Parts: sequence; C-alpha cells; structure tokens
Amino acid sequence: MHPFRHLLAATGAVVLLTTLLAACEGEDSGPDAETVRAAEPAGLAAAPAGDVVAASRFLLESASAVVLVPAEEPQAALDRALDLGVPALPDTEPGRAEAKRLGARILAADDPAGAGADPIERAVRPTIAATGKPSPELLAIADLGDADLVRIATDPRRHAPSAKLLRRDPDGALLSLGADDYAVRVVRADAQTVGGGWFATRGKHLVAMYGHPSGPALGVLGEQGTKASVARVRKLVRKYRKAAPDEHFVPAFEIITTVAAADKGPHGDYSARTEVSDLEPLVDAAEKAGIVVILDLQPGRSSFLTQAKEYESLLRRPHVGLALDPEWRLGPKGKPLQRIGHVGANEVNRTSAWLAALTRKHALPQKVFVLHQFQTQMIRNRDRVRTDHPELSTVIHVDGQGSPGAKFGTWGVIREDAPASVGWGWKNFVDEDEPMLDVSQTWRRVRPHPELITYQ
Repeated sequence: MHPFRHLLAATGAVVLLTTLLAACEGEDSGPDAETVRAAEPAGLAAAPAGDVVAASRFLLESASAVVLVPAEEPQAALDRALDLGVPALPDTEPGRAEAKRLGARILAADDPAGAGADPIERAVRPTIAATGKPSPELLAIADLGDADLVRIATDPRRHAPSAKLLRRDPDGALLSLGADDYAVRVVRADAQTVGGGWFATRGKHLVAMYGHPSGPALGVLGEQGTKASVARVRKLVRKYRKAAPDEHFVPAFEIITTVAAADKGPHGDYSARTEVSDLEPLVDAAEKAGIVVILDLQPGRSSFLTQAKEYESLLRRPHVGLALDPEWRLGPKGKPLQRIGHVGANEVNRTSAWLAALTRKHALPQKVFVLHQFQTQMIRNRDRVRTDHPELSTVIHVDGQGSPGAKFGTWGVIREDAPASVGWGWKNFVDEDEPMLDVSQTWRRVRPHPELITYQ
C-alpha cells in the first residue's frame, strides 16, 4: 500500500479537497474500509484548482463516503476525512450534489459512526482503484496555486494533444492523473531524442559505424579520425535515405568502450577500460553533428552493471546509450576466445534498471539499450528480460557473420520467442561477410526492417 497523500485546494482560507494515492489493482480493502474510485485516467481534460467540486468531478468516479467541511472551523472535518481516507467537500449545495453523484454517504466530523453507518473501530485501508490498470502512482500531486488541474494521457509522448498542452506551459503547476512522471518531465523539458521525437528508435532507423577510436583492428569506426568518421557515417546514412526515401534514418557510432583482453589487466577481469577522456572527442563530435552514441561493453569477468557505472558521466549525456555484448561476458575462470560468453536475464535487468533510473532522474531523452546476440545461449532466460522501461528502447542486435544464408538463418532463430516490445538490429561485417549485403540488399531483404543497422 502506498502511503496516502492529500491534495489541498484552497478557496479563501478554507482547505477543501482531500484525495489519496493508489493501491494495487483489485486489492480487497476489507469491509471496514472506505473506498474511492479514480476517474478513467485516459484522455485530456482540465479543471480549475480553486473549484473543489469541479476537481472532484475531474478526479473521482465514486466514493463510499465523504466528509462535508463547513466554512467556519473546518479543521476537525478535514482531519476526519484524512483519517478515513475519503474526499472532503464543501458543505454547500454543490458539495452535497457532488456527494450524491459519487454515491457517497455523508459523514459528520463529530459523528465517528457516520450517518447510519456501523461504528468504525480501527483504522481503515483506503483504496483508489483505476478503472484501467493503475500506474505505480495514480495521482502525482503538485502545489497547484492558481493553476489548473490537468489530466493527460498515460504516456504523453504518444499523445500529441497531451504533449502540446504540457509544452504550452512547461513550468506551470500540474496534477496529472494516470500519466508517467518521466514522460511528463521529458515532454515539458522538450527533451527530444537525436533525430527528433520522444523515442530513441520508434519511427526511425539508426545506421551505425562500430569500432574503437584507437585504430582499425576493432572495426570501421577506428579506420579514420573523428572528423572523417562523422563524414563517413553521414554518407552511409544518405545511401539508406536514397534506398528508402520515406523512412527516417539517423547516424550513430557504436563505440567499444571496454575491450576483451588477453591478459587480466589492472582490474583482473580480462577487460581493458578506455578512459573517458579518450572517448570524449568522439562523443563531443557526435553530439555536435546529431549522431547517436552507443557505448559497447565487453566486460570479461566483470559485470555489465559494474562497468556501466564507470561510464556514468557519459551515459548522463542526452545522446549516449548503452550496448551489452554477452559474447565477452566470461565466467569466473573464463578467458576471451576460449568460448562464446553469456549473461543471465537478472544481470541484464539490473543493468537496464540502473540505466532507466539514471535517465529518469535527469529527465534525459529515451536511450537505446542494445543486447548483442547471435546464439540462443548468449542471453539465458531471455523471456525474463524486462523491456518495459519507458526510459529505454531495447534492441536485440543479431550480429552474426558469414554468408547471407547463414546470417539469415541466425536472424530467424534469434527472433523466435523474443521478449515483447523489442526492436531489432542487424550487423554487416565489411571483411568477414561472404559477401556483405549492400545498402539496397540490406533494406530489401532484412525483415522486419531493423531499428539498428551496424557496420563493423
């Protein structure tokens, strides 16, 4: 049960409306509990904050009881409503009419049994139940002052009228019913992703160059300097735009950030860290050029979460996402190239939860979260991988190499029984594929069209 809070809307000196936060859907509040049912959270509406009856109509569908608050000496009635967890309405004709609409019996502040009700001898457990699936916090309470109460869509990023309303007064006071707090904050801050919009991959396709800035051995991103890399990925994106003029393509760099190593190294985990200062020139240039950055982790015997935290300063930047490469996630005695590594769903979920929390805390645009996989065993218990973080766009990157036939076979196997709501990534190996698909072939033959197309 969430602790209840109350919304206080003032008319003169009289505080008039109390309402509560959500409990779990379908929870039985017990025969001694007063109940309050919230209005359907979908849709778009507003009500003036000073009009408590209007606010009640706006927020509430029904209530088992209410307390009427007199204009003179209202505190006892307000305390009574708070104790019971029921709305407090003004003791006026409109207030009594609203109590009737709610189907509520009227409780007096000095009558603990209420009007004909059985005595309530112990604390009640008030419940607000959404008519749909409740969000973790059904009501987000703000100090409204003279502002309006605003009800917006559950995810205003997906509802243009809600987004427009939020952007109209980004600093104004707000009480939102049913909306995700993170989505509200990024819309109000106009924190859009690279390429525009609120989503990292929805309605767009990232075209990435993969590698390490130290040189060409680890991929095409290291085959030229920073300025030339920007020019090269832009040229690649133009080819895709020519092949599919109606689609939205966005350039990206996938930077190998920790590199699987032949020796233990200073951390004893067979994974070499790249200093943040060595990555910043490429990350800075990408931000200036409108290029997404994806930090790729090859953790060796370390964990993905441990290494991700080492690059928090970069991941706090709006255009930087994260990729996990289980091929290089070793067991406690493993060494690189002895066998293909793997990771469990729990470790993936701990990492995504941390990244989502970081993104939410700083109201950053949605980040791309990539999971590399070309064998089924690389992500154990994959059906348990969470893909529901609104802060992240999860992409499974099928990065096998070889002939087109072999690659399409891998593509089909990895896509079977995938978690819900994932996007897909395809990798073209410039030297290892036999032969590599060209731009037109990649776009025509790889279906569904990938959200992430990478070149290594």
